[in-house]
Amino acid sequence: MIWPPIKAWSSKVAIRGNFHFVAINYGGKLLKRWVVLMSVVDSDLVFKVSWSQLVESSNWECGWNESKDLNSSEIVNNRDGIQITNCIHPSTDSGLTIPISKKTIRPWFDNS
Repeated sequence: MIWPPIKAWSSKVAIRGNFHFVAINYGGKLLKRWVVLMSVVDSDLVFKVSWSQLVESSNWECGWNESKDLNSSEIVNNRDGIQITNCIHPSTDSGLTIPISKKTIRPWFDNS
């Protein structure tokens, strides 16, 4: 998996009823890497997850998956490895800042 992370992510189970998230910020080094995710539908749902948890394929998928594999019957309020946060400052390469201050913007999806 590439670093820095792409912006679009899908959870395999609902997190407070949401499946699709945007990686708005990231940081850390090596095993201490983290990503701040915000729900696409509910901008009040913002949380920090470790990079190792995010790349675990049993928990997350790159992109916004519309698959029936997503478990809509299981709503999770406190998943392991997720820390609700009020940090909503996007990274400079997110393309979500106004004005956009960086020419290199992280991709939304993994094109490989």
